[in-house]
Amino acid sequence: MRELREVLLEELDRAAEEFRTLWRKAKASPEDEELLGELQVLVSVLAVKAKALEELLEEEALLTS
Repeated sequence: MRELREVLLEELDRAAEEFRTLWRKAKASPEDEELLGELQVLVSVLAVKAKALEELLEEEALLTS
């Protein structure tokens, strides 16, 4: 489980960095609807990955208690 947790954390880090990059671009070009769409997709991806990590951490907590 530790390996899976590390993979999820790395994926979240990459997605968060991608979000920051897209956010800066979107702020500079607020009329760019394609960028806004990419941001929406990325927010959904971040939510799914965060939920998976949350579930994994809860499972680990149950196993270690």
